[in-house]
Amino acid sequence: MTTLYFNLNDVILILSIGLSVVLALSQPLLTTKLTISKYLLSAFFISIAISDIGIMLIWNDHLPKSELLNLATPYLYAPAILLKGPILVLYVASITHDDFRIRIKDWFHLLPSILIIIVIAVFGIDNKLLRLDTFGIDSAVYRAVDFIWWFVKITPLCYFLYALYTVWKYHRTVFSHNSEVNEEAIVWLYLLTIAYICSAAWSILLSILAVIYRLPLGVTDNYINFILLIALFFYSVSHAQKLTTTKATKSPESRYNDNIDNLIGKIMLGINEQKLYLKPNINVEQFSEMVGLPYRDVSFAINRAFDRNFFEFINTYRVEEAKRYLGDKNCLHMSVMEILLESGFNSKSSFQRFFKRLTGESPTEYRNRVISQAK
Repeated sequence: MTTLYFNLNDVILILSIGLSVVLALSQPLLTTKLTISKYLLSAFFISIAISDIGIMLIWNDHLPKSELLNLATPYLYAPAILLKGPILVLYVASITHDDFRIRIKDWFHLLPSILIIIVIAVFGIDNKLLRLDTFGIDSAVYRAVDFIWWFVKITPLCYFLYALYTVWKYHRTVFSHNSEVNEEAIVWLYLLTIAYICSAAWSILLSILAVIYRLPLGVTDNYINFILLIALFFYSVSHAQKLTTTKATKSPESRYNDNIDNLIGKIMLGINEQKLYLKPNINVEQFSEMVGLPYRDVSFAINRAFDRNFFEFINTYRVEEAKRYLGDKNCLHMSVMEILLESGFNSKSSFQRFFKRLTGESPTEYRNRVISQAK
C-alpha cells in the first residue's frame, strides 16, 4: 500500500517554502532605489522558508529523518521564527527612511535567537523532545521545551507590535515634514503590520486553546502565513517604492527663539506673498529655508497656531487655490488634472482625497455646484 507522505497542510507548507525561496532569490535582481530593503526582504523570505521546513520536519511523521536532522531541526526552526520579527522591523524602517543603515545596536536583535540556541544546546533538545514525544521526559527538559514554544510565539508578537509603532512614528513624521504624501501606501503598510500582529496573536491563542481544550487548530497558522507571504511580496512591489521617505533623525523640541506672532507672520508671508504652497513636493525644511526660519520653529508654530501638521497646512491652501479655479467660469476649459497641478498638487488621488476631506465634495461635484449657482 502506498504511504501518504503529504496532506493538504504539507502542500501549503511546500508551496510556501518554494515561493519563499523564489522570492528571496529574486529580490537582489529587482531594480529599486531601496537597496537595503530588498536584502532585508530576502532575509525575511528565507526565514519563512527555514521555519516552514522546520514545521514539516517536526510534525510530519512520514518524512525520513536521519539522527543528525533530528538534532539539527530545533536549531533551524526556532531561530528562523525569532528572526522574522527583527527583520520585519528593520524592513519597515528601511522603506520609510531614506538614510537607513544597519547600526551596531541592530545586531542586538540576534539575542533572542542566541538565547534559544543556548537553551536547546544546554538541555540537548532534539526533534522528538521538541514534540514532547519521549516517554518519561525529565521535568527540567519539559519546562525548557515549554519555554521554547512560548518564547517563539510571544517574541514575534512583540516585534510585530514594535513594527506597528515604527509605522506610526513614520506616519507622524512624514505628515509633519511633507506636503505631498502617498497615503494609500501608508494605509497598506498599517494593514500589513496589523495583519502580522493578528497572525502572531492568533498563534498564541491557538496554543492556549490547545493547552486547555486540546483543539488541533494549529495548522491554520500555515494558511494565514502563506497569505501574508503573498501580501508582503505584493506590498514590496506595488507600494513600498511609493512611500514618501523621511530622514531617520530625532525630533527634539523646537528651539522657539522667536515669539509666536513673529513666527506666524513670517510663515504667512511665505504663504500669501511667495505662494510657497504652489511648489510641488515642498517639505518643511525647504519651506523654512525660504522664509528664513529654523524648520523646527516652523513645525512648532504651525502645530501651535493652526492645530495641524505641515501636510494639512500646505494642502489646505492648495485646496483653496483649486476652489478658485474650479469656481471660475473662465477656467472651464481647464481639466481637473490641470487645476490640481496649477494648485501645487502632483497626485490626482491625493488631491481628490484631501479636497473631499475639506469640502465634503469631489472636485467635479464642487465645480458643477458652484458654476450652476452662478448662472
